[in-house]
Amino acid sequence: MKKKTINFISVLFLFSIFFLTDCSSKPDKMKYSKTADLILRNGIVITIDKKMKIAESVAIKDNKIIFCGSNIRALRYNGDKTKILDMTGKTIVPGLHDAHLHFKSGAESITKNLSLRFLNMEQIQKKIKEAIDSSPPHAVIKAFRFNQVYFKNKKWPTRYDLDKISPDNPVIISRVDGHTLWVNSKVLSMCDISKNTKDPYGGEIQRFKDGTPTGILKENAEDLVKDIKGPKMVLPESQKSPIESAIVYANQLGLTSVTTSGDLNLIKKLNDLRKKGKLYLRFNVWLPIKKTKQYLKKGIKFNDGNDFVKISFLKIYSDGTIGSSTAAMFDPYIHNHKSRGILIHPINKLNQFIGNAHKNNWQVGIHAIGNRAVHLTLNAIEKAQKKYGIKNLRHRIEHSQFVRDSDLFRYKKLGVIPSMQPTHCTTDLLVVEDRIGKEYAKQGYRWNSFVKTGSMLAFGTDWPIEPLDPRRGLYSAIERKNIENGQNKEEWFPEEGISIIETIKSYTLGSAYASFNENRIGSIEKGKLADLTIFDGNLLEITKSNPRKILSIQIYMTIVNGKIVYKK
Repeated sequence: MKKKTINFISVLFLFSIFFLTDCSSKPDKMKYSKTADLILRNGIVITIDKKMKIAESVAIKDNKIIFCGSNIRALRYNGDKTKILDMTGKTIVPGLHDAHLHFKSGAESITKNLSLRFLNMEQIQKKIKEAIDSSPPHAVIKAFRFNQVYFKNKKWPTRYDLDKISPDNPVIISRVDGHTLWVNSKVLSMCDISKNTKDPYGGEIQRFKDGTPTGILKENAEDLVKDIKGPKMVLPESQKSPIESAIVYANQLGLTSVTTSGDLNLIKKLNDLRKKGKLYLRFNVWLPIKKTKQYLKKGIKFNDGNDFVKISFLKIYSDGTIGSSTAAMFDPYIHNHKSRGILIHPINKLNQFIGNAHKNNWQVGIHAIGNRAVHLTLNAIEKAQKKYGIKNLRHRIEHSQFVRDSDLFRYKKLGVIPSMQPTHCTTDLLVVEDRIGKEYAKQGYRWNSFVKTGSMLAFGTDWPIEPLDPRRGLYSAIERKNIENGQNKEEWFPEEGISIIETIKSYTLGSAYASFNENRIGSIEKGKLADLTIFDGNLLEITKSNPRKILSIQIYMTIVNGKIVYKK
């Protein structure tokens, strides 16, 4: 911790050199010809610009920043219709941008899904039984986000655990990482999954010693569960518009933009909201790579869109997750020496997908968690660049959780973005060492190593796999301690923790850079779109004195496109 404190003080010293200076380096003769619509003064403005200055005030005209600097100079933009708000020492940062989430399923998770997050076996059984009792006979029961870490023995559950409460209703439960299904015997029977069913490529049917399925289906084996027909289960009445409700929720957490999974239908819905003036969050929507030909035929291009809705990268999966023991590693898992994880696609197929996207000038986001999956993904990107030329496409490796030393430098060399989620560290640290051992775990969640090697980090949450709250990410990146379910643990490989400034940068400019938006958002500079997140307190002081308070510091205000969309 001593080394981290020294680095933090050094950063503050550099800030003091620029304190009270303007965010624009050169004076502008026309500087004071405009009057602002809104001036925020007496704040701690962390600009995240090239000089990483701290200012006191920000002035906004229409939807853009026209000034940031000292309180005195900000008043030169004051006019008859200017609204001035005293921030009284609150922290102002560029609008937070979640670089990786699943907005539609996240929206459903807060409006109509049955979540089992943090529950033990007995609690899950009780909740499933309640859903069965309130639903029609033989209704299909679907639930989400179980995690065996919270079971007494921490072992995989089986179909018999569900059969006890549901012998007649099909029960399908998705693990917290979305890469494993837990089903009962009724589902196995309805889908003809038996002792004689072969594992699909890139998937695993977990089995008892006699070869019969346990009810755990990993990765591509999830696809075996389909065409389950029956009445729908009954849940409390959901809100009319999950997407709109989730946008409000995101604004309350300080988010101004996101990069999300989606499809053309989601893009249409978002643009309809934009036309109606109801879109208060910027969206970068990634699309499944398997439909590349369809997009090209329709003339759809990467980065098409407007200031609020843009088409982002093409997504492909390379491996699974550490929690499901399906992340592709170089060495076998401790608890299963026969397994090194699962590669979702054959290597030649992965190379083909990435090469074709690169050829057609499309950014690719590759899900890769295990160090073997990361290595093979970097190989595929390198091959595509050699074959079709080096292009500024900023391919992304989503998660990048375990990376060998020899591959760290390849990210910077190949222009690859490590798109990471800090809370995966504070969740997975409960299981990682049990899966792969302590020495091997040192290769995990290497934020500081990426910073040192010159890579631009992009941070997100993977919501709803992890909570949407970015404060959890800020805390996790700095402290690397478990924050789940009240359990405590010392810092986990603290040498990979980063400063609060680097963390904010990864949630703002880094995420904007990863989505080709750095010229519009990501820092507080003259001419950029006015997206701001305001914390109700001195975030720098809190981080220095008691980092855990980051989890409870409230979001005071969120500004999107120059408009206040949330105020405490």
